[in-house]
Amino acid sequence: MTRNTERWREILGAYPRIVTGMVLGIAILLLTDLGLAYKRVQYGWELARMRSAMTKTERRRVDAIAASEANRLAIALELARRDALGDSALHLAVDTQKGLMYLERQGARLREMRVRLGPEVAVGTPPDVVLLAPPLGKRSVARVVDGSYSWTVPEWVYVGQRRPVPSDRHLPGALGPLAIFLDSGAVLYARPAVGPLSDVSYVLPGSVRAEDADVEAIRADLQPGMAVYFH
Repeated sequence: MTRNTERWREILGAYPRIVTGMVLGIAILLLTDLGLAYKRVQYGWELARMRSAMTKTERRRVDAIAASEANRLAIALELARRDALGDSALHLAVDTQKGLMYLERQGARLREMRVRLGPEVAVGTPPDVVLLAPPLGKRSVARVVDGSYSWTVPEWVYVGQRRPVPSDRHLPGALGPLAIFLDSGAVLYARPAVGPLSDVSYVLPGSVRAEDADVEAIRADLQPGMAVYFH
C-alpha cells in the first residue's frame, strides 16, 4: 500500500494536470451515470402515474402497442388522444387517420369538421433540406390571421406545382379567409381564392386544410395559446 501511495504521489508531482484531468473526467462520468439513472427512475414514476390513470382497456391497448418498438409513434398518438379527451379547456383535436377535426372540451365534441392533411415532403437543396410532415401530439395556436394577411409564399410551393416563381411572392389572401399558425410552424387554413394554394387538389405539405364554412364557424373561439391535439 505504501509503495502504491508513493507511486501515485510521484505521478501526481510529475503530471499534475494530466492526473487532475483524469480525476475530473472520472467524476463527470460518474455524475452523468447518476443523472441517467435518476432520469430512468423518474421516467418509471411518470409511466406508472400515467398507467394508474388509464382504464384496464387503455392499459391493454398501450401494452399491446408497446410490445413492438416500431410502434412507439402509435403510443404517442394514443396519449395525445387521451390528453385531448381530458382537457377541460376549449381546444381543437385532429384525427389524422379519419381526416376529421373537432372543436371540443373534455371529450364533448361541439363541432366536427372535415380536413385534409398535407403530405410529408422534403424541401430545399442538400444539405439544407427540411422535412415537412403533418403535426403529431400536442401543439398550440401561435396566431390567427384573416384574408388581409400578406403571406410570403415559399418558393418550393411554386416549384412543387411546376409554376414559375414570381419575383414578388408576398400575396394577400394566399392562406384563405382565415389561417391558424401553430407553434410548430404548421398552418391550418381554408382554401384561398388566389395563389398556388387555391388549387383544390393541393394541400400545403406539413399543414392542414379545412373548409371555409368550418373555420368561419369557429373563428370566435380561436385564441393564441389554444391547444391543438393531433392523434
